[in-house]
Amino acid sequence: MLMQENIFGQRKLDTRSTKAKTVVEIAKLAKGVKTIAIADLRNLPDRQLQSMRKRLRGKATIVVAKNTLIERGLKEAKVATELVPQMNGPAAVIFTDMDPFKLSKLIRQGRGKAAAKPGQIAPFDIIVPAGETALPPGPVLTELKQAGVQAAIQGGKVVISKDSTVAKAGEKISLSAAKALQKLGVEPFEVGVSLAAAWEKGTIYSGIVLDIDEKVFMGKLSLATMSALNLAVGAAYPTKMSIRLLIGKAVRESKAVAVKANIYDKDNIGTILAKAQAQADVLGPDVKAN
Repeated sequence: MLMQENIFGQRKLDTRSTKAKTVVEIAKLAKGVKTIAIADLRNLPDRQLQSMRKRLRGKATIVVAKNTLIERGLKEAKVATELVPQMNGPAAVIFTDMDPFKLSKLIRQGRGKAAAKPGQIAPFDIIVPAGETALPPGPVLTELKQAGVQAAIQGGKVVISKDSTVAKAGEKISLSAAKALQKLGVEPFEVGVSLAAAWEKGTIYSGIVLDIDEKVFMGKLSLATMSALNLAVGAAYPTKMSIRLLIGKAVRESKAVAVKANIYDKDNIGTILAKAQAQADVLGPDVKAN
């Protein structure tokens, strides 16, 4: 009995020692980098975590630990303590000198598709689109119909006759729906690490801010630029981008005024003569002769 107590006591001592080392490691890393991020590991397959480690190798340090240890480490370093409230489940802390947005983009590139599981909550309406399938006729037709899929047999194949919702947002995915999606090869979920938040030199970026679609963002930025340019030109407000357009507009308008008032110079004399000729043509040959 004494031996068991000693062994048990030693294990507790080792556990405390490991926790203390983890806190020290987190505090040390936090003091030496520009960016610290919290990664959400909820419902994350181990292969996705390993994929993230591989992708960030040489670019970042990842520490997977209990939230309490991450919190203690950051507070001990007195750095990025604003990230603590962002840990709402299993998490990892990432230390890097990368820009938070570059880090987020690199992590997003490692995401993959995943099948639906019975009992999962659908984050959005899961819809099976209409069209042909590669499934042969048979019992699968009944299975699809049980899941709410509008299916029929056409030309020796199972065909989805119209878009079918097998699970609505906020509802649990049924066993029949999960099986139907699997047979159809539909993987509605995206799995991978996502950033809950990131800290960079005192500024906190939420996961929503970091998770941006670059194409959409650049499209909006381009539209905003064109709108601002149009406004500057319309208001005759000179800027580096609008000055050429404003000068061109002023030249065109001055030429139009000169032509209308018959004030000629070397640049518009040809236009004025052409206008006079056109007016003479309208008046007719009798007027020309006079």
